[in-house]
Amino acid sequence: MTFPAPSLQPLALEGEILQQRAWRMPDLVIYQHGDQEWWVAPLDEDLPLVRLNRMGASLLGAMDGRLSIGALLEQFGKWVCGSNQETGRWFLERWALPRYSLCYFGTEPPSGHSVNAKWDLLLQKVREQWHENVAIESEEHLTEFHHKGIQSHHGHFEIVETTVSHLLREPCEALHGLSYGQLLAKTLKQLGWWSPKPQRVVEVGAGLGYLSQEMAKEFSRVERRGVEYIFLDLTRAFLQSQKALAQKAGWDARILNANAEQLPLADASVDLVIDNENLADMTPVHLSKEELETRKGATPEHQQSLDLIQQLRLNLDTPYPDEAIFNYGAIQFLHELWRVLKPGGRALLIEFGIDSGWPDPVRLPGHTEYEVQFTYLRHAARWLGFREQYCALPQLLSIRRDTQVLCTGAAYAIRRLQEAEGKTFAVRAYTESELRHTLGEISGLVRVVGLQSPDPGETRRVSPPRL
Repeated sequence: MTFPAPSLQPLALEGEILQQRAWRMPDLVIYQHGDQEWWVAPLDEDLPLVRLNRMGASLLGAMDGRLSIGALLEQFGKWVCGSNQETGRWFLERWALPRYSLCYFGTEPPSGHSVNAKWDLLLQKVREQWHENVAIESEEHLTEFHHKGIQSHHGHFEIVETTVSHLLREPCEALHGLSYGQLLAKTLKQLGWWSPKPQRVVEVGAGLGYLSQEMAKEFSRVERRGVEYIFLDLTRAFLQSQKALAQKAGWDARILNANAEQLPLADASVDLVIDNENLADMTPVHLSKEELETRKGATPEHQQSLDLIQQLRLNLDTPYPDEAIFNYGAIQFLHELWRVLKPGGRALLIEFGIDSGWPDPVRLPGHTEYEVQFTYLRHAARWLGFREQYCALPQLLSIRRDTQVLCTGAAYAIRRLQEAEGKTFAVRAYTESELRHTLGEISGLVRVVGLQSPDPGETRRVSPPRL
């Protein structure tokens, strides 16, 4: 199999860059394909796998944060390190580019110390540089991306938006042998949210529909009987998969192609709403420091956000930054929930976010999402009249925090390496024993360095039930 060399503008290895040091990406997976051949997967799916000989593998191994670029260039620069006669210099000029992201050049790693370098911090830097090459995003870009930008569900949650519910869609050791949907269904019953059972359930942004499929395994036919399960999604490409899986699992399912910020549902018509990791996809408003100080918006949309802040009496974090992200769409969604939920209805909202400060952008291929500011969201929920409850997702589902699972960066790489061998590999949250079982014979040839424990500061949250 041949891998043509991509055409990329290389780095200029001169001046200050020679004094910088190189760190391998901490979740890098290296596959030894033969006695003298190793494969590595760049971040960019459009780039071919990198093939290395023993000298190239030694170059990659030497990127431990101790040697300078100049020292690496002197030691490996003139030698052939790749299968297509690429030299060490050729690789040093390209591997730190965002599209490759095999290593990071700098005076210090983002975390301050090489042994604590984290994939998510490095990856954020990669995506920020990658993002500079695409058109400037408007405040409507998320709606446009999900409404028009996704034409097929093929591979979307494997390489673009890998959610927690997707990673845990199959029974796994990390969830006591259950799937995410099964464990969530058990939790709903323990909370008393299925007693009496809801007559109408709405799942917003349900991905491919695995949650409903797995939840059905924990509810008997009697418990599902009379329950209308509605999927509401802005992305038309996902709806048929959602409906098909739900109906096969025994739900009375129907679909709605709509925006959750304007729910096409009657007042007081829904018993339970489930939303897994969609709040960050809802409309952000970029407010300037001057707008926040004067409460005068530069556009009608900005003025609506400022009026909403005033109406909710939000105690905003100061000093104001030059530009601040306000989760306008997420709060609009809360307003809609209050309208469509029946008295006593409930909503389960799960997303990543922060408790203080202003949201940061989260760069993803093709689009940018934004952290959710949960202090503001909780305040808005209480102002509307919700009795909100708030906790970390591991706490809600009683997930053991000391269970190590494969991080997504390593999973992406292994998927590409397996595909190059003509095999399939599903991206999900593997424990080490599950990974070795899945990879079978190849497991002895793959160096897996991507196992990690769930972050105790995990910010995917749940709120709020309505009484």
